[in-house]
Amino acid sequence: MRFWDLLRIANRNLFRNKLRTFLTVAAIFVGSFTLTMTNGIGDGMRSYVESQIKNFESDSVLMVRRKIERPEGAGGSGPREYKENELNGEDDDGEPFDRSSALITVPQMDTALRDVTNVKSVTPRYEISGEYITVDGQKKYRAEIGMLSAGVTQKTEVGTTITGDGQIVIPIGLARALDEKIENLIGKTATIAYKDETDQLKTVPVKIVGVATKGFMTNTSSFVDAATAKLIHLDQKHEEGFDKFYGFSVQLESADPAKIDAAKSLLESRGFTAETMADNQKRTSDALGIFKIGMSLIALIALLAASFGIINTLVIAVLERTKEIGLQKALGMGRGKIFAIFSLESVLIGFWGAVLGTVAGIVVGLIVNKVLVTAYAESFEGFTLFEFTLPSIAIVLALVCGIAFVAGVMPAIRASRLNPIESLRYE
Repeated sequence: MRFWDLLRIANRNLFRNKLRTFLTVAAIFVGSFTLTMTNGIGDGMRSYVESQIKNFESDSVLMVRRKIERPEGAGGSGPREYKENELNGEDDDGEPFDRSSALITVPQMDTALRDVTNVKSVTPRYEISGEYITVDGQKKYRAEIGMLSAGVTQKTEVGTTITGDGQIVIPIGLARALDEKIENLIGKTATIAYKDETDQLKTVPVKIVGVATKGFMTNTSSFVDAATAKLIHLDQKHEEGFDKFYGFSVQLESADPAKIDAAKSLLESRGFTAETMADNQKRTSDALGIFKIGMSLIALIALLAASFGIINTLVIAVLERTKEIGLQKALGMGRGKIFAIFSLESVLIGFWGAVLGTVAGIVVGLIVNKVLVTAYAESFEGFTLFEFTLPSIAIVLALVCGIAFVAGVMPAIRASRLNPIESLRYE
């Protein structure tokens, strides 16, 4: 007997008791629907966040900062003794630290990079602030300015990333305010105004070379080249001093992972933390992955509960068809085929429940996405709450069918082991 014959028999057997099969499939449907929705939310959030943080790219640049020296007692949950003027900053984890301990001078950068091979350029992290930006003497807009380090490229809607001195990439919101046809801005000269150390207003001309894609950092900030950032930095007042910085970037000549790891290890041994953009993106991706797994566990609990319904359905089916099984064995059907028929019945229950649950989840997700775009188009521009990918859908189908198969193993084994003579006598 061929596989397709066994499959057809198994599918026909399921419809002998339509209500019982429907209720069992419905239980699987709930679990599959929940799993599809949680996967859709996870994939939607991952896609949106990655599109927001991947506005900057580089495979050969290390972002370096000094390891933060936490005072004794920092990082714990208990109270800390108060010491006046001891702490004046917070690290990435929200823990207090002495800001001066994080500052780096240019000679210290050179010392840190001693014996580090493959170095192409070093750029201090210039802290700059602007007052306004204007184009062709038009309306002035508040300016939030950042610096694009050498070796880092920025994604743009139109134009290109910064490739030389005296250039700027502006956010898309500012570009639309300046000209509805944002491509017209490429090549124009913008004027950045800032206050120097005496609070006098100064200006610097820069050429618009690109309009940035949307992103957490690029929605509001304009980015200038390192030379322009240095000019503004040296002109402005800094409490820490003009020659002290909170970090620097190192552009390597090669993106060889072995050389990057060697540079990171050497800097680590000298009291610095070095990360690539890929490291930061991976950390964010891992966090979203953990969130997605946590949500999927809820759906798996529903599926495990539904698997007991499959066991119950098949156990009753074995009892109802005991004589039939005995007759089939007496006519020469082997234990393997009996086992296959009942296993296929359990898989089919899971399959139909998974298909219906997945389709329903996709339909609901697409409707919700459309409602969000219609009601909150401005706030949610570019954001898709639910995103359904073929790999995720395939995983849901395979997982549900796998759980259903495991649930049907015990009843299938029981059916295959029935004695044909005793089965024919069963009342």
